[in-house]
Amino acid sequence: MKLMIMGTVATTAAVLATFAPVAHAAAATKTVTVRQGDLISALSDTRPAGHVDFLKEGLHVYTDDATSNAKAAEYFPVAPQGLPDSVDLTWYGTTPAPGSQLVFDADQTAGNGNDYNILVGEPAFYGDDFWLTGGSSATAHGVCPEISGGSGSACHGTLAEWQSALPDAQLKAAGFSLGSGVKGDGVIRDIQVGDTDYQFTSEPAITTVPVTGNVSANEVVRRHATVLSLYFSTDALGKNQAQGKKLTFKVTDNGQAVFRDRMGADETSFFKQRFVEGSGKHKIQVLKNGAVDRTFKINMGR
Repeated sequence: MKLMIMGTVATTAAVLATFAPVAHAAAATKTVTVRQGDLISALSDTRPAGHVDFLKEGLHVYTDDATSNAKAAEYFPVAPQGLPDSVDLTWYGTTPAPGSQLVFDADQTAGNGNDYNILVGEPAFYGDDFWLTGGSSATAHGVCPEISGGSGSACHGTLAEWQSALPDAQLKAAGFSLGSGVKGDGVIRDIQVGDTDYQFTSEPAITTVPVTGNVSANEVVRRHATVLSLYFSTDALGKNQAQGKKLTFKVTDNGQAVFRDRMGADETSFFKQRFVEGSGKHKIQVLKNGAVDRTFKINMGR
């Protein structure tokens, strides 16, 4: 676990503006962004004197006092997998740091009483040792790698020992807990679980959207000719939007294509055609993404 001791909430928040890349993130093969809506509400154990606020880069986690109500604990889903080789929580704040937590099914069989178990890692107190919570299943308690004092519970061991003891376990969620009974304040930058780095942010997800736009027209009738000018424009992307499928325009004259364009966001295009006297009847259609958007009828006689 990476630690940086900070003196005040203001100092803790200020450090976010100058975050260097997370040191252990380079070891991860995958990065997953966690947002407020990703937290598992059914597992939440944040009490009245505990607080978890999403920031642009990280989670501001703090408690008001050292009572039993002073606890901030949240969990997020992970891809189904066995127990990981390592868990690493990056904390900028007071001591002690939050513990990392792993929620797992002991045997991958749902509904048999072994579905909910939690291993807690608190390296500031117990090094590489992970201890099993009292509310975990009898199955998990029945294979404790070590049964002794000196850890968070009498059932504990390293992750490697837990992997050996529970080879069929399936990890369902990961999380953290500050407290209860601890007054603390700081920022969790990320939690690395095995080879995946989970990073927290308040920024909305980037949404891929198709390009949208419109066509406007100007028709000028003169003595011996009519001039039709078409102006194509596409809309700019909004905040947290990425460009998806481009917008296509096609102009036909009596069914024959006379103009085509494929446009990205925030672009303009122009088409102009002159119809001379005696050229007959013209049915001009503007198609947007293949559907008729505008129709113009111009009769220039024979």
